[in-house]
Amino acid sequence: MRLATLSASLFIHSLCFGQTTLYKQNNKIMEYQFAVADSSAIRQMTESEKIKFELKYVEKSYTRTINSNYESTVEVKIDSNDFKKEWMTLAKKYRYTQSGIDMIGSDNTVSKSVPYSAEELAFIAEEKSGIEANGFHPGIIAFPTFDAATINLLSAENIMVSNLPSGEIKVQQGGSTTIYNSFKKTIVTDYTDGDGIKCKETLAYDPYGTDKGFLLKLKKLERFVTTQAGKCITETRLTYYTNYDILDNGNLVNKAMEKKDVVNLYPNPNDGVFTVAASLKDDSNVASVKIINAITGNQITVNNNNQNTFLVNMPNLTAGNYVLQIVTSNQRVINTNFIKN
Repeated sequence: MRLATLSASLFIHSLCFGQTTLYKQNNKIMEYQFAVADSSAIRQMTESEKIKFELKYVEKSYTRTINSNYESTVEVKIDSNDFKKEWMTLAKKYRYTQSGIDMIGSDNTVSKSVPYSAEELAFIAEEKSGIEANGFHPGIIAFPTFDAATINLLSAENIMVSNLPSGEIKVQQGGSTTIYNSFKKTIVTDYTDGDGIKCKETLAYDPYGTDKGFLLKLKKLERFVTTQAGKCITETRLTYYTNYDILDNGNLVNKAMEKKDVVNLYPNPNDGVFTVAASLKDDSNVASVKIINAITGNQITVNNNNQNTFLVNMPNLTAGNYVLQIVTSNQRVINTNFIKN
């Protein structure tokens, strides 16, 4: 995986100087890539295959700072061990600015700047709004208990949940199977990638403080491929996340851990008959419900029978885009979009 691609998905942020620091994180990533094969398979490899499956190692470290206007600065540094790739020769440090990515050479000067695309700029704006509304957490993950209501909700979306004798939870969707182990704090997913190769991804987490979620400590990706001679190879990439150092003066972690208002509407799109399940913070209730036509603004009142989970049965709705608007007992307004076929 190219660092530019990895970084674009993880670390695209805008730059701001001279502001109060609300959150700062330092981390180090040590990444190994190798393959396992028996000796006969290795002997039958082509030279290009041998090079591809040699042990490789790269170390990346990054710092991230979130300022008082919820904009961020991010720097990524690279240290490699005979891991020579063309893209790595461009820079030893990457800085994410307000307009794009600066590649900084060994002399600490900018050797190349890559501007953000319109989509990346939109992502930056969206993430800034998300941090402002929801706080920030570097590796939050939940190990769900999957109560009956949740299982029914997922079942309506063709996601099957089962409790294993070991205490683990198995979730199946299409050709993908995920095992949640709340004791070991691991999530293991088996799937087939776009090239038709069977893969397994293992994520391992460590608790971060009390009720602060979990920090990612290990990511293991295995691809079960074959050589030209037909021998099986386990191509493995191990990524260790070490040396987390987090300073949060803005309570962004606490804010990220607060219970949020969540409204699930399924199926969506639908034929006017659908279920609404509202999980509300502060143990509030659904006080009133309306369906609003997104074009005309016409409103229809829905009787939820004082329930947070209820059925809407309106097959005569005109096809189009609608907003389901919930007002909670604490007078919060929650809007959820849906499509009537």
